[in-house]
Amino acid sequence: MGPEKENWWVYMLRCQDGTLYTGATCDIPRRLAAHNSGKGAKYTRGRGPVELVYTQACGTHSQALRREAAVKKLTRPQKWELVREQAGLRYELAPMEGITGLVFRQMHHRYFGGVDRYFTPFLSPGQNGTFNKKELAQVRPEDNQGMEVVPQLLTRRAEDFIWAARELEQMGYRQVNLNLGCPSGTVTAKGKGAGFLTDPEGLDRFLDQIFGALEIPISIKTRLGMDSPEEFPRLLDIFQQYPVAELILHPRVRADFYRHPVRMEAFSQAAARCTLPLSYNGNLITAQDCHRLASQYPQVQALMIGRGLIANPALARQAKGGLPASRQELRLFHDGLYEGYSQAFRSRKNAICRMKDVWRCLLCLFEGTEKQAKQLRKAVEPADYEAQVAAIFRDLPLREQTVPDWC
Repeated sequence: MGPEKENWWVYMLRCQDGTLYTGATCDIPRRLAAHNSGKGAKYTRGRGPVELVYTQACGTHSQALRREAAVKKLTRPQKWELVREQAGLRYELAPMEGITGLVFRQMHHRYFGGVDRYFTPFLSPGQNGTFNKKELAQVRPEDNQGMEVVPQLLTRRAEDFIWAARELEQMGYRQVNLNLGCPSGTVTAKGKGAGFLTDPEGLDRFLDQIFGALEIPISIKTRLGMDSPEEFPRLLDIFQQYPVAELILHPRVRADFYRHPVRMEAFSQAAARCTLPLSYNGNLITAQDCHRLASQYPQVQALMIGRGLIANPALARQAKGGLPASRQELRLFHDGLYEGYSQAFRSRKNAICRMKDVWRCLLCLFEGTEKQAKQLRKAVEPADYEAQVAAIFRDLPLREQTVPDWC
């Protein structure tokens, strides 16, 4: 017998039900494809699609088998610690009203993964202690299985936030998020979202009440201020008085909306002073963008991505060293979204309107889209829309990374 081949690996897969599977192989792509076709192992059959979350080079076959046995003996938390240690940076999906709701989360998690934490578009708890039916449909625990989901709350009334956070905690959620970043005029005019940043004293009282009343961890997503980044040092001083689980900073002011370039000088100043767990959000479009920011700011623990993940649903996976999106994956993802929205809205025409919002970003992953983009915008009837989608997937070359032109 000749010497053993020295290109064996131990790997772990995250199954659709959230469990982990450990195996050994000398060909990871082939083995992953086998698992996703139902032929990889009895355990993963029926639990797919699976996502590759951990790999370790082990040398020979016998060395890989010994390491596989050792990993299998670990507890579930210990296995996840291995995964997170290797992954390093955490990747999060930004809450985007009208886009990143339940259907999008489900389809993204099913076909791409790579996202460690999904934030819901904001919920607005009413003064009568209720969520409306639309909001409840977004956070039903049974519909969010296998994903780490953080509900976001939009309010300036501490009692409403406290009520909602307790309700969500009873549903099984492990964190809630406070929205201090929404720039919409209808929101800020009521002193909510980014509008709350104009009242530091009121915000301080609000935070004092909610942190004093709640045990569930609370994270905050904020902008630099309403009109000027010079507002942020005072805001940061307020935030740092409380045990904020994660401070997600979008380095724009409300007046910038989403078109002004991110203010990286202000972010650098904030990062140098911040003692809270810090996350970055804003204009992360490619895996290189993610790597560059993580390298420049080692204190950043998570990257939150919005339009970049709509345009390239595989972005988080790629940033972790995984494969770019394939044409087949994108088609399955699209079809899942389209069908999911059609069922949710009980209308394919209404679903088309939502899909156009997605395509506004997703087209940036294809080349030569001018003609198809125009025809897609015109499509009203399902047959016309579906024909244009078929032409896009059939005819247009696919890029490995996004070239944004949505501004």
